[in-house]
Amino acid sequence: MANVPPPPPPFGSMPPGGGDPHVGTALSYGFNKYFANLGPVLAVIAVAFAAQLVVILVQISTTALLARLVLNIVAFVVSAVVSLGIYQTALMLTRGESPNVGRAFSYDRWGEWIGFSIVYGLMVAIGLALCIIPGLFVLAYFGMAPYFFIDGRMSLGDALSASRQAASSRGFALPVLLSIIVGVLGLIACGIGALVTAPAAYIAVAFLYRNAAGQPVAP
Repeated sequence: MANVPPPPPPFGSMPPGGGDPHVGTALSYGFNKYFANLGPVLAVIAVAFAAQLVVILVQISTTALLARLVLNIVAFVVSAVVSLGIYQTALMLTRGESPNVGRAFSYDRWGEWIGFSIVYGLMVAIGLALCIIPGLFVLAYFGMAPYFFIDGRMSLGDALSASRQAASSRGFALPVLLSIIVGVLGLIACGIGALVTAPAAYIAVAFLYRNAAGQPVAP
């Protein structure tokens, strides 16, 4: 019995911590999971969109400088809440769980997440502002950091380090970057295409995160 090999991993997943990551496998998984769970995922996106739309409408109707400053802060917080809900939806799908609005936006580290969002957002924004290329490096090497932070319950520094290490030593940089780029490409179609590509990209990067973290991926 000692020589009997272990059972193979479930179809559609990569073995924990093994093999070179492939962007095609990740994106295929992302699109398949998205369309198989279209209703629950769109429900989370609808709530996120509605929250952001309300803030934007209030901002447009406000002219007082102080009020606009306060609303800008509120808009950032809402954006952070929205992004967390989408990250958690992707993580639930890769765990084999059916996402719902309540669980997507349920979290116990809101203060830490807001701090993470500020630092991560500044890293990406500054990188993209510096002739775009530095921003692409940020996304490639730190694109999995939100997943390490949320799912792995790591600190800001540990999540960034874990993402950078996986990207640099295990070849995840290019698959993560290409997955994110595919998600952004949907914006070209008047933004409507993003409803297809963006959720699939979040799921694809969650798929890559699970492999980088040595975790099984739900079929």
